[in-house]
Amino acid sequence: MADNLRDPSPSGEGRPDPRGKPVMPRRRSSLAVLLTLVSVSAFTGCECGSLDTVAPPTSTVSSVVVSPATDTLVVGDTRTFTAIVRDTAGAVIPGAAVSWSSHDPAVMTVTASGLVTALGEGVTHLVASSGGRADTAVVAVVVRAGWYIQTSGTTNDLHGVAFRTDGRVGVAVGATGAIVRTDDAGASWAIRPSGTTAALRDAWFVSASGVFAVGDAGTIMRSRDAGVTWTRVLGVPTTDALRGVCFVDTARGWAVGANGTVLRTVDGGANWTRLNPTAATLNAVSFPDASNGWAVGESGVIVGTRNGGASWSVVQPSVTGQSLRGVSRRSVARAVAGGFAGVQAFTVAAADSAQWALGSFGATNTVNAIQLVDDLVGFAVGTNGSGLVLRTTDGGATWGAQVSGTAVPLDDVWFVDALRGWAVGTGGRIIHTSRGGL
Repeated sequence: MADNLRDPSPSGEGRPDPRGKPVMPRRRSSLAVLLTLVSVSAFTGCECGSLDTVAPPTSTVSSVVVSPATDTLVVGDTRTFTAIVRDTAGAVIPGAAVSWSSHDPAVMTVTASGLVTALGEGVTHLVASSGGRADTAVVAVVVRAGWYIQTSGTTNDLHGVAFRTDGRVGVAVGATGAIVRTDDAGASWAIRPSGTTAALRDAWFVSASGVFAVGDAGTIMRSRDAGVTWTRVLGVPTTDALRGVCFVDTARGWAVGANGTVLRTVDGGANWTRLNPTAATLNAVSFPDASNGWAVGESGVIVGTRNGGASWSVVQPSVTGQSLRGVSRRSVARAVAGGFAGVQAFTVAAADSAQWALGSFGATNTVNAIQLVDDLVGFAVGTNGSGLVLRTTDGGATWGAQVSGTAVPLDDVWFVDALRGWAVGTGGRIIHTSRGGL
């Protein structure tokens, strides 16, 4: 009968085997066991055997602090930096994961543990990040002490030098249209075709990629790729030799030269206008801002402007009759000029404007170029029978000689900060310091 065959228990336990052997109980399915465990845990609150995994508490990162905040390394040095990670309560998070990176791997590299290796001269940032927060350290990499010669790759006299603010990319210009360029702080220089045979006297970076050079026969050359390629600016309103150039931004700049020529642009060098406030040759020009400028030249001439070069006035009487060859204007009130036979002219504050006074670099020293790097530190270069380098640490009140390492006259100098500078001169000479000449 069908009823006699029905299993009396849900599990089938106790049902006789037709062959007369006892029947073993069936195993419960794994799913049934699992559901049972889940049900028990739900009623008892026990987490044993539960499918739910409780995540450990996490700490929200509030800050990352890199130590040291600044450091100076010599090429080849290594240094381990550390990063302290704190949560919103200000407590240090032990074992927090930190990612390290270098803004410029050509200057330095960094490992996952914060070990920095100095590779090439320059200044860059070391970044440590964790949990969406980051901190940076400034790392300067220098080469060696004092001034030393860099191989320029040319024997042409070099009259002007300029560097980008990063101190890595620079150009030097000179006789017969010579241009040499570096992108590794001068460790190597390469000749770049200029497209002109006119002597180039000065250069200036207006941006990371824009640079101008000026020279004889009213020549203005322009590069839009940081000095790699050059084209001549057309329509320049003079054929006079241009001796100096400076810009205060990408739009506004000035060039000066023979016969008292002053050129001005307000559109990034596309167009230039001309004035001649004096008949004397002007050798150098300097502006600290868009309004106030000085230009100096032969026979001690000094001309100044307060309106961005729209008009100029000749300083009368002149403080010297000697040739002034370089000028640096640090501020509206502070400027220094230098020239033949050690003549030094400098400004002093007056009631309504700065006035010029006479000083001396030493009668045997001829100064060809000056740069005030900041309010205290400045450099002057030229010749005294050898390559002359002078340094001031008191804003130009006093100057001390440095060992230049070269016997040839130096025509121009450029510093990107108080430590890193280059000077150029006769026979393709380039000298460099990464430690302020010390």
